[in-house]
Amino acid sequence: MKDSTTAIFTSMTAALESRHFLATLGMDKEEMTAWIRRSHLRALADELQGCRDEDGRFLSPQVLAAAQPYLDCLRQEPPGGWLKCCYRRVLVRLFPGSCQGNRELEAAVGRGAQGDIYRQGCLIFMQLLRGLYHYERNVLPFDPKKDMPLIPAEEIARKGYIKEYLRLRMLATDDYIYEFMRIGIDITPFNTLGHVGGVHYVAVYAARQLARNGIPVDVALISGAAACHDIGKYGCKKNEEKRVPYLHYYYTGMCCRRLGLPVIGHIAANHSVWDLELENLSVESLLLIYADFRVKSSRNDKGKEIVHFYSLAEAFDVILGKLDNVDEAKRQRYQKVYAKLADFEAFMEEHGVVTELPADFAWQPADPPQPVHREKVLLEGNDVIDQLKYAAIDHNIRLMSIFRDESDFGNLIEAARSERLWKNVRTYIGIFEEYSTYMTEHQKLMTLKFLYELLSHREGDIRLQAAALMGRIIANFNDTYTKELPEGVSLPAKSVTNLSLFTTYLDRIICPDIRFTEQHKLWIGYCLSTFISAVLQRCAPSQCSRYTAIMGPYYERRNYSEEEYIILLKVLADMDRIYLDDGFMAAAAPFVETARKSDSFNLRVAALNCARHVFADYSDDLYYKDLLTVMDLPEGRDAFFEREGNLFLVDLKMGTHWVVKVANLELMLRYIDGQSDAGSVMHLGTHLTNLLKVSESIFVRRAAGDSLLKIASTMTYAQRNELTVELFNGLEIGDPQISKYVPEFLGKMILKLPPREFDEFVKTIEGQILNVNIPLASSMVQTVGIILEHFDEFAKEFSQDPAVNDKRQRQLLYIMIKAYAHYNKELSRDAFRDLGKFIFHSPIMPEERKDFLFSHCYKKLLVLLDENSEENLDFYSNSAVLNHIYRYISQHEFACGSFAFEKGRKPCFYPGTFDPFSLGHKAVACKIRDLGFDIYLALDEFSWSKHTQPRLMRRKIMNMSVADEENMYPFPDDIPINIANPADIKKLKEIFAGRDLYIAVGTDVIENASAYRAVPTPDSIHTVNHIAFARETRENPETDQPEKTYGIQGKVIRLTLDKFYEDISSTKIRENIDLNRDISNLIDAVAQNFIYDNNLYLREPAYKHVLEAREIGIGSFKPRGAESLWPICSALWDKGYHTETVDSYVEKDYVWTLYIDDASQERKMIAYAAVHRVGSRDLLREFHDSAIASHIRDAADGGIACIGFLYADDMAGIANVSQIIITEILTELIARDFAYAVYHPVDPAGYEATVIDALRRQGFVNIAPSGEQPIYAVNMKSPIVIFRDVETTIKNPFNKNPRVRRAIYEAHNNLLSVMNHIYPGQLILSFNMSAFYNKIIKKVAEINGVSIVEDKKKRRGPYMSVPFGKALSDVLVPNTVTKGLHIDKYFNRTVKGFTIAECQHYSSVDNQVKTIKSFNRPVILIDDLLHKGHRMRMLTPYLEQNDVEIKEVLVGVMTGQAMDMMEEKNIRAESAYFLPSLEVWLNERDCYPFIGGDSLDNAHNYSGYGRNPSINLVLPYVKPAFIGKGKSEADYLYSLTCLQNAASIMETLQDVYQETFEKRLTLKRLGEVITYPRIPDIDVGVKFDENMDPTRFIKNDIERLIRLRWGEGDEDFE
Repeated sequence: MKDSTTAIFTSMTAALESRHFLATLGMDKEEMTAWIRRSHLRALADELQGCRDEDGRFLSPQVLAAAQPYLDCLRQEPPGGWLKCCYRRVLVRLFPGSCQGNRELEAAVGRGAQGDIYRQGCLIFMQLLRGLYHYERNVLPFDPKKDMPLIPAEEIARKGYIKEYLRLRMLATDDYIYEFMRIGIDITPFNTLGHVGGVHYVAVYAARQLARNGIPVDVALISGAAACHDIGKYGCKKNEEKRVPYLHYYYTGMCCRRLGLPVIGHIAANHSVWDLELENLSVESLLLIYADFRVKSSRNDKGKEIVHFYSLAEAFDVILGKLDNVDEAKRQRYQKVYAKLADFEAFMEEHGVVTELPADFAWQPADPPQPVHREKVLLEGNDVIDQLKYAAIDHNIRLMSIFRDESDFGNLIEAARSERLWKNVRTYIGIFEEYSTYMTEHQKLMTLKFLYELLSHREGDIRLQAAALMGRIIANFNDTYTKELPEGVSLPAKSVTNLSLFTTYLDRIICPDIRFTEQHKLWIGYCLSTFISAVLQRCAPSQCSRYTAIMGPYYERRNYSEEEYIILLKVLADMDRIYLDDGFMAAAAPFVETARKSDSFNLRVAALNCARHVFADYSDDLYYKDLLTVMDLPEGRDAFFEREGNLFLVDLKMGTHWVVKVANLELMLRYIDGQSDAGSVMHLGTHLTNLLKVSESIFVRRAAGDSLLKIASTMTYAQRNELTVELFNGLEIGDPQISKYVPEFLGKMILKLPPREFDEFVKTIEGQILNVNIPLASSMVQTVGIILEHFDEFAKEFSQDPAVNDKRQRQLLYIMIKAYAHYNKELSRDAFRDLGKFIFHSPIMPEERKDFLFSHCYKKLLVLLDENSEENLDFYSNSAVLNHIYRYISQHEFACGSFAFEKGRKPCFYPGTFDPFSLGHKAVACKIRDLGFDIYLALDEFSWSKHTQPRLMRRKIMNMSVADEENMYPFPDDIPINIANPADIKKLKEIFAGRDLYIAVGTDVIENASAYRAVPTPDSIHTVNHIAFARETRENPETDQPEKTYGIQGKVIRLTLDKFYEDISSTKIRENIDLNRDISNLIDAVAQNFIYDNNLYLREPAYKHVLEAREIGIGSFKPRGAESLWPICSALWDKGYHTETVDSYVEKDYVWTLYIDDASQERKMIAYAAVHRVGSRDLLREFHDSAIASHIRDAADGGIACIGFLYADDMAGIANVSQIIITEILTELIARDFAYAVYHPVDPAGYEATVIDALRRQGFVNIAPSGEQPIYAVNMKSPIVIFRDVETTIKNPFNKNPRVRRAIYEAHNNLLSVMNHIYPGQLILSFNMSAFYNKIIKKVAEINGVSIVEDKKKRRGPYMSVPFGKALSDVLVPNTVTKGLHIDKYFNRTVKGFTIAECQHYSSVDNQVKTIKSFNRPVILIDDLLHKGHRMRMLTPYLEQNDVEIKEVLVGVMTGQAMDMMEEKNIRAESAYFLPSLEVWLNERDCYPFIGGDSLDNAHNYSGYGRNPSINLVLPYVKPAFIGKGKSEADYLYSLTCLQNAASIMETLQDVYQETFEKRLTLKRLGEVITYPRIPDIDVGVKFDENMDPTRFIKNDIERLIRLRWGEGDEDFE
């Protein structure tokens, strides 16, 4: 008890002594401390123990009663008491209006004539309560119905939440808002705090979880909105008590605006369930409405208000019971908004949000679940529908978060403004159309400014689309207030209103600024009619007359040019008569009459057209009569036809005004009727088609198109067909100006063709859409969309079997879906937009047709949405389309309940390498699908001997190839299924549990695959039902032979393919690609374009190369006798050696030797080295020169080795033998802790030039005094390591070409030379890849217990090799299952750090490791170098996670640091070469641009499929600070050498390529020569010209590098 008294006292003291409070009160700390002592606060603290309720919370009336005897400032009681006084003081602060004129209230808060007399008492009592409530928080469990902790300021700064919230925190502190709400519970019958606190808790609890799982939610914004959402209830006056549920929204909004919280207030004041009727709400609004829905109050038997938390479903009934006058219509409205909340809750749960509240009201769930990862493609029925809804909600939330942030919205406008492609501009306008209702007024002004700029855009349809949207935005500029207003209250007037904006923009359109040219002014002017029509259609009917009143003055003037006059007449002609009130007509009628009497012919024609629409008594007959008079044309039918030819000419003239052309068309159309002969109809039809294709005026095109459709019904089918072909040809010309307007009319014309012609047209479109240029393909997709939207017209005109019509519609639908799956982003975006526009958003298509089409594509759409990558513009475009789909789904579920889907289709798992996916594969899939199966195509990674394209490229080709086939889907990328692994087969059965699963395989697989030869086990491949298709080319064998079953225990369905498809093989496809032939009869046309556009399959072998350890044999390092020299005796004599000298040297037992042979049957020796140790005491005896001995003693940091004999036969047909033997002998010495080597041959013949050159290249320098016998020495302490791997990246046959090899050899010597210059006297180890691979392969074979030569019987060792670096990445180890892990280093943009991740176009590292796990073998990991171990560190967690057993790690070169790391991790590691330390290491190919390099992260954001922007660590790309300890001279020389080498190799490749294929090697074709061309990164928006040769770009960089040296001295390095 005593402890709690002390704690209460401490808490009160801390509150009273807080600096902020003392400043408010005007006291200092000493005064306050004295006051506390004087007031006996400790005794009061003891008494306050009894002022608590049953939950231990303080009751303010009892606290006041206890405090009054102690505190002088509370002695004089205000009228109504202290509690009311404190309560009302805060109320007046929140709602100043509530006190004005109310004497009693003014007296109660002490604001009478004698000043603020109760201020000090109120402040001290409120601060005392604050201290007590703080104590409560510390000792009582959190209860959201009593407390509402705000988000800390530190978190707001850290997470970048809304700054407005900091103001809310300040107001809550300064104005005692929480204390005010607590007093409110004690002195009023309402528990507003309970409800607000509950809503705040539910909203923030959900928001924090959403934010944790990556959904963009501003937790502070939702916290602020929830805290303020019912503050308006306090502002309702006494006489408004019954209307509080309706009026509090108004008071909440008003209070927040006044307190400077506009953004928080906007969400807080719009939390009614009816606000959900708006389509697109921000996630914060959704969360607030959701939380408010779940927290409701009721009164107990004592009349006390109790707050309850309900689940969503329970809350539905509670609220329904509370709604006033519920009829069926209101119930249905309510049902709709509830369904929207239910979808939002399901979306949150899908993203890992726990919606059930914890019993202890924690802020985070105790065990938060991970967001559910669903394989979209494996879902069925309503699960798919849910995912489509979630995709729509997710896109909507992300887009609304952009709209919430003014700077993000500004960026969006700027992106739209700088867009050059008219189609993309249309996408942006589409987004603004979809979301304009949710913009703030400031955003609407920004958008209007942008749209006005578009009125002078050169594309007519963009101008009109922008004008229509301007009209819509202006009509709805000031949000109409939909909630109830208190009596006698009107909303404050705004400075910018709908009408003021209309006035401004009306003037700007009629009288544009002088900065516009005449042409632009015309374009802007002709948008006027669209703009005004949009305003009048969208505004409230009561407002129309106010808008027309603003237009009136413009019709009173007459000082217009002819065009301006026509523009104003067009406005009248396009206006609906209901808008033409008497007041407006008083100005408009004389305006029209003046024009009719004008001298201008064009104006008179325009005036007649206008009069017909404006004056009700001016009939069509009168109009035509007057028109013929004005046009000087005869009225009689025959006489008119005689003059018609002249009209055709007039129409085609550029100089004829569009008004006249349109009038001509109307006249011609008038004389076409049932009696007209076929010739004149056709004549007119052809004329209209021409106009539609060539007219420069959008109005003429529209009129021609509409007229064509009107007369089509009077034509014969043959005529319709001919004109449709004509229109289609117009589309094919591909002029975007034409192709934009044709689809609408072409589509409707096709619908008027008889079934046979209709089908032919659709087939033509289907074939052409895949091969034409992208803008044309987009127009064709739009045409298909129009046909589909208006399909009922065709069905009505031609009575066909409904099933046949259904098939037609499915065909049309899948043409659009195929375009959506296209690799070209623009076409894909257009196709998806058209799917949304012409199907789901169509006001014309009947609902049952939408249902039919949706039931045939819903899963395909979800799968493609999941498979297609989404860039910025796609995201915006997809948001709008998904909105249409979501709206359609909601409408359908509301009207008809859940969707009913076809059931009973069996799943068929169809695995294959699909490299590439051919028409043969597709034919198999279609044949099986037609048997009633859903096909799941699985890219098989288990044919490990095949050389395949990157997995994601093959997947893209496969997806595009089957996009137009229903019930065919890609199997998930992250579930590898190895048919030879029973665990995988078990997994496959579980995936399709409860369904009759089949697997599709070729009979050749069943006959040859080891999986079928194995003994059947409970989950082996034998237990699965099979569809076996015969696919090898052979004549059908005699049918009487019984088919072998190979132990298959399930059902077997046998299929045979048509002969044509049998003959399609990937080899045939590759051969044709190499010859640049059309392969569309072997592979899908889109896939063909994709392959050619991305240079895939160029001179690629179908199988990986098996690298046998045959090229050289390396003997062990040990002492040998003189007889070991016998094989080279004669060669030594030829070179002038005294063999006795060498023999006696080698014979000594302290001399260790090493030899290399050519691995032939004769084992011919081609190199030999002998070496001995020299102690530091023996140096003088060894070298007979004290200066040399002293030099070596100073330079050597460890053991000293002396090479006494070195022989290499460089003529032996093996390249670089001398360098290989030097590397081998020195690495053996380094591994034995030698740190210094001296070449001191025992025979002077050892000084032959080739040997000395080889030594000098490796870093040896002459240390003998000048004039004496040279002695070459090298420091081996920290060698420089270079991997000679350029050859491995060049394709066959180029890598075998002598000229190319020579260029590579010379480049390597140049690199060694510059490294010698930078690191004089330091050892350079240059690893020849063949010797290097040789050692690795021998070690793998040894571990795996297999031969190093390929076994003819294909017996494999128990372990698999997994290369995870550049070593052996594309070759196979003999007799060992080999599967590479494709991982790469990705530098960040600044090249300051890097990450290791999967290579471009490969599956994620995790998925690749899962595939390796499916082989079910322990692994031998292989890499070229293990030094710092970045790759190993990144890879180990994946291997552990997937339970892959590491047998051993095998590397080419391992350093001491790496060895320690492996020992710590307890992983067995071996290496071909061991180096205790190294200075620097290089993969030579990565030094050379276009040949190698490291990747850049986020480069994929702006590169095409086939491009891999990379970085070479040389100038001018990056400063290579790791070279020469950062000296600028070293950087420059090293970089220059690398660039010159790259240019020299590339030039040689270009010459050899030109000779071989008689064509230039351009950047586009580089993939034919280099396995993985690496294109240097140049920047966003800059591209290399693909038709230039790569050498040109390298030479540019050499020039750039030389410029960087300007003024730094010009000494050149030879």
